[in-house]
Amino acid sequence: MGSERMEVQARKFYSQRNMYLTGFTLFLSLILNRTYIMILDVLRLEEKLRMYEGDKHAGGKEGQKLMPEGRAEEIAQLKRQLGKKDKEIDALKSQSEGLHREYDSLSVKYNQSNPGDGNKKGN
Repeated sequence: MGSERMEVQARKFYSQRNMYLTGFTLFLSLILNRTYIMILDVLRLEEKLRMYEGDKHAGGKEGQKLMPEGRAEEIAQLKRQLGKKDKEIDALKSQSEGLHREYDSLSVKYNQSNPGDGNKKGN
């Protein structure tokens, strides 16, 4: 009678242990699967980023699909044009500052040469 009870308890213990091990294994396999998918996504995104930045060594068959060669050349050309425009803007800014300084100095000279004009307007 005591041995039958121990047998039932042992079977119950083994069943519970197997259930916990199976559940943990299932949970772990889901986590590993999701981690694998996330790593693949990160690798794909890094590859896309390299292609958009113009790295010629990046890519392969998948990289060819992402950005054709003409597209990379177009992006490089647009970057060069953007650089030229930035230089032109800097030149215009410096020219504007020079013109402003010259205007200020001429206005000061004009006011010094005609000091009486301001008093006549007030009368």
